[in-house]
Amino acid sequence: MPLNNLNFGEYIDFTIKKRFAIITLNRIHRSNAFDIKQFANLKKAVEYCQKDNKIRGLILTNNGNSFSTGVDLGEIDGSNHEAVKYLEGTAAAICKLLYNGKPAISAVNGRAMGEGVVFSACCDYRIATRESFFQMPEIFSGIFTGTGCLVLFSRIIGISWSKKMCMFAEQIDSQKALEIGLIDQIVMDKEELIDFALDKVKFLFTKNQTVLNAIKLCSNHLADKSYNNAYEIEKFGSAWYEYEDKEKFIKDLRKKFE
Repeated sequence: MPLNNLNFGEYIDFTIKKRFAIITLNRIHRSNAFDIKQFANLKKAVEYCQKDNKIRGLILTNNGNSFSTGVDLGEIDGSNHEAVKYLEGTAAAICKLLYNGKPAISAVNGRAMGEGVVFSACCDYRIATRESFFQMPEIFSGIFTGTGCLVLFSRIIGISWSKKMCMFAEQIDSQKALEIGLIDQIVMDKEELIDFALDKVKFLFTKNQTVLNAIKLCSNHLADKSYNNAYEIEKFGSAWYEYEDKEKFIKDLRKKFE
């Protein structure tokens, strides 16, 4: 698929295979840490995937030995509250796009820290190499782990592990991450990581895209509802075939969770 000279900054590589976008973090010299520009460019890339009807989903991965070490504190002045507010808002927007958008797979090679962990957790299927590890180090700098992180973690790994990671900054390896549900699969190395992610893409590529998106939205949000309310929304989701305009159906379903 031609990319029409798309440019998401010098530190994000963007390709498309099987109608899935592969977004590769490539700010290797800073361990794929995010400065304001990198946050903005990642948001731009994820937004593009959501808006382009030819793209069915995305893989978020990395070059180098770090998926991301989170916010680049060397590039961001914590006393600049406007910059911090913009940073937090942009990160939260990326989380929302990944969590509510098209199918997303994270393929983690190496360290995932801070926002690196959060963005991975927002994806629907999470793969990591055996050498990867995960940590939320914000407490060392007196930073609140926001952008929806605690909401998401408490759902995925439970209250106890959310506290261990965010209050006590416990570092967990791939095996422990698999045990607690932070990731779904461990592979040997970077090559196998991408191959495994592409195998998942091949599976999703052949399935009904409207049904996939409806299942994702309901799976992510129905737990917030009472049984009766959740069941009514699920019934609406199951009647997707009644809509001639499938894009409108997904938009209408998404509105039920806003």
